[in-house]
Amino acid sequence: MAFTVPRMDVCFVCLPGGPHTPPPCTVCGRSGFFFHQGLCTACHPCSPERRDACPDCYAWGTSAASRWRCWGCLAWHRKFSRKGPGGPCTWCQRPVAVNQDRVCRMCWLQRARLRRATGNLHLSYAAALEDGWVQLSFANTRPQERRPARAGSRPPLGGRPAESSTAEPSTAASPAALVPFGHRQLILFEPPPRRFAAAGGLPRDLVLAAWLDQELAAWASSRGWSRSTLARARRGLRILLAVQDTPGAPVPVTLIDQLAATDVPTRLLQEFLTARGFTEDDRTPAIDAWFTRNTAHLPEPMAGQLAHWLALRLHGNNSRPPRSRPRSAITVRHQLLFALPVLTRLADSGIRDLADVTAGQLRTRLAACRLTGSDHTHTASGLRAVFTALAAQRIIASNPAVHLRVGTPAPTIPLPADLAPIRQALTSPDPARAAVTALLAFHAVRASEIRGLTLDDARRSLGDGLLSLPGRTVRLAQPVRVRLAAYLTHRSQRWPHTANPYFFVTHRSALSTGPVSRPWLYRHYPASSHLLRDDRIIDEAQTSADARIICELFGLTFTPPPATPAPTGTQPSNAGKKRSFVPQRLNG
Repeated sequence: MAFTVPRMDVCFVCLPGGPHTPPPCTVCGRSGFFFHQGLCTACHPCSPERRDACPDCYAWGTSAASRWRCWGCLAWHRKFSRKGPGGPCTWCQRPVAVNQDRVCRMCWLQRARLRRATGNLHLSYAAALEDGWVQLSFANTRPQERRPARAGSRPPLGGRPAESSTAEPSTAASPAALVPFGHRQLILFEPPPRRFAAAGGLPRDLVLAAWLDQELAAWASSRGWSRSTLARARRGLRILLAVQDTPGAPVPVTLIDQLAATDVPTRLLQEFLTARGFTEDDRTPAIDAWFTRNTAHLPEPMAGQLAHWLALRLHGNNSRPPRSRPRSAITVRHQLLFALPVLTRLADSGIRDLADVTAGQLRTRLAACRLTGSDHTHTASGLRAVFTALAAQRIIASNPAVHLRVGTPAPTIPLPADLAPIRQALTSPDPARAAVTALLAFHAVRASEIRGLTLDDARRSLGDGLLSLPGRTVRLAQPVRVRLAAYLTHRSQRWPHTANPYFFVTHRSALSTGPVSRPWLYRHYPASSHLLRDDRIIDEAQTSADARIICELFGLTFTPPPATPAPTGTQPSNAGKKRSFVPQRLNG
């Protein structure tokens, strides 16, 4: 308001004959914030924008709307004014509301600040207030004033423990002790790569850092980490909590991967944070990067149609018919890899949309590739998979590959393997190489089944001689049991304190709970695993007289043919007849 006498309910800007420049405040000298009687909006006692300090904790920024108290002190008064002990504070001697320890909120906050700064969650009031000073702050900005999760509810992703959390380091915090992060700080543009070597390593949320440090120590102790590994993991954890954009939020996996150059065990640290729910996988899948790299030369909308086909094959379709199941990334990559040469020829001929492709053009471009044998079969099968899925989803009007001849792959005859490398691997001084070779050579176990073999299954099989595999049970041969027992003894002596549940472990996997890598398994083969399994099939077919044994050994179902009824008055005779069987492979 500009004037009182005569009263005019307009400001200086709206005053007739203006706009006029408001005068500066007579108290603080600010210009542009004139309110009334020569005072600005911050100095006039009746201004709704006036700010003052909280009378209890002296935090600056309170207003008349909250009776000049901050939100924390309002809750403090509701809790302790009527039911509290009353009287002055024990440490500052002020006549304000105190808690059960006869301490006001300002002194209580000072102890809480020093607890977060030092990491000592049991710091006393005497140690926190012995210097006689209190750190002031701004009102309604403390993250500790966020509403905690309800007891019994599911802990939020990236939750953090409250100050009063007394959970043991070896156990996960209860849902009542977790406080969710209230926001997510988004970035306006992609920042340059962070320099972790120059990072100070001071976490932005000290309560969360102290809790995770205790959990990491218990995690390392249960998995047999060395002191140097634990020290490097703690350093990496401090850096991650210091450079993350949102304190208390899940840590991106790409941020953890950037720590590989700073001598931090990123794989072990990521496994620990994932078990605690503090990671967010933002990595680009390898199949997506491969697709973008190999389809960059294709025009639009052909590239967009192929991207839609890729998402459909990888994730399936459950929303509307025709529904489909998700396919393996290896299968999708194999189909698109063989179909890309023909699709590239279509794009070079001027076709930019797959909906414009005709059956004649598709057959012409396929014939121009001059493919024979299995290459022609895989290429035609890949083209049919692409166009059939797009036509089923109404992305293209018709399917030009519906009458495309696919054919069958050229059959290959399994040849006997060279036995000299196999014998050398079976008698190798390396117990892991001898055990892996024995499982392949004697029982034709798949590579995925060897990686997934657990320690409990191996110990049980050494006792009763039966090895349980997915879909079948194998009776172990005596040479295999001897080599598995030798590797079990080596494993117990080499890694006595490992918590890895898998039978085969390495120096790296012994510190975690995952299986061995595929390259490690490939290095312990005397030859190709397919060659060993094919040689085993030949040997079983030549030496076994019962077809049922061969079928059960390699995951086949034995289905005997239906019996033919004998003519009336004659006796059925099977003498001189060879029993036939119809093998059917399990799982499709």
